[in-house]
Amino acid sequence: MNLFKLHGKHIGIDLGTSTILMVLKDKGIVKSEPSIVAIESSSKDILAIGREAKEMLGKTPEKISSLMPMLKGGISNLSATEMIIRRLIKELQEKEDIGNPKVLINVHIGMNDVEKRAIIKLLQDMGVKDISFIEETLAAAIGADLDVDSHEATMMLNIGGGTSEVAVIAFGKVTACNYIRIAGDDLDNDIIDYIKKKMLIVIGKNTAETLKINLASISPVVNKNYEVTGRDLKTGLPKTVTVNAFQVNEAIRNSLEKIIDMVRETLDRTPPELLNNIQNNGLVISGGGACIEDIDKLISNRLKINVKIADKPLECTALGIKKVLNDDSRLRELMNKRRI
Repeated sequence: MNLFKLHGKHIGIDLGTSTILMVLKDKGIVKSEPSIVAIESSSKDILAIGREAKEMLGKTPEKISSLMPMLKGGISNLSATEMIIRRLIKELQEKEDIGNPKVLINVHIGMNDVEKRAIIKLLQDMGVKDISFIEETLAAAIGADLDVDSHEATMMLNIGGGTSEVAVIAFGKVTACNYIRIAGDDLDNDIIDYIKKKMLIVIGKNTAETLKINLASISPVVNKNYEVTGRDLKTGLPKTVTVNAFQVNEAIRNSLEKIIDMVRETLDRTPPELLNNIQNNGLVISGGGACIEDIDKLISNRLKINVKIADKPLECTALGIKKVLNDDSRLRELMNKRRI
């Protein structure tokens, strides 16, 4: 069934591993929801999406499943992807007069043509006629107000939920890029594994994410602690422990070093003519990983280049999509070049 009226507006979708953001051309970001769907296993009925579904993680009986549409920069569950996009666009259609929209959606470096075709078919089945793609890192760079059209190269690192992606951008194009399937979700798992090994306590993913948000720092300080409750491996009973910033730093450090190695490898493959530009212009970080305290200092120290955090790191990609939606020439170029 076609969900839309005729004469639609442009909308953008930031299809992230952890969060999906919806963008309207004239209004900017109008919806942001965690990329999670909770369904009843036997009937496949949707019980919750977004924040409500995330709150159900680890708290529901076996007959209720929590599905993540995106994983490691690709589509992990096509039916879950369809469920959440269909629901979010329908909600947007009910609140905004979007008609039969033209959609601009980001793609991750690790997303293959089969997954792109699946997204196209999914949207076309919903009545969307015009679909365009933009690279994740290019959208993030535009959202971070970098001069991507300059002949001087800039470098963008997006540490998302499922992947960390880096790109060298010049003349409005990605000239070199790389990615690693290590990002925010892996940091959560690092914390879970660390506490299980060191404290003999099992905690859930939401608890680990809370620890990351509150304690993750490259320069941890004394007396920065957080209490969490998990299951004692010895007794099977609930147990509350105090975790400090130094422990979280130790837990996530190895994964962060792998992300830095990925950036270093990209610099090694970057044309020499562009390296001087990057030395002058530096590296900008977006995504949830940019919120780790002093991560810019760590990367700068390792790579010997200037590093800064984008002003709104969690929204960079969506803000870039908004700017493209309002740039007719750039949007037209993206629409013309899609050949999937």
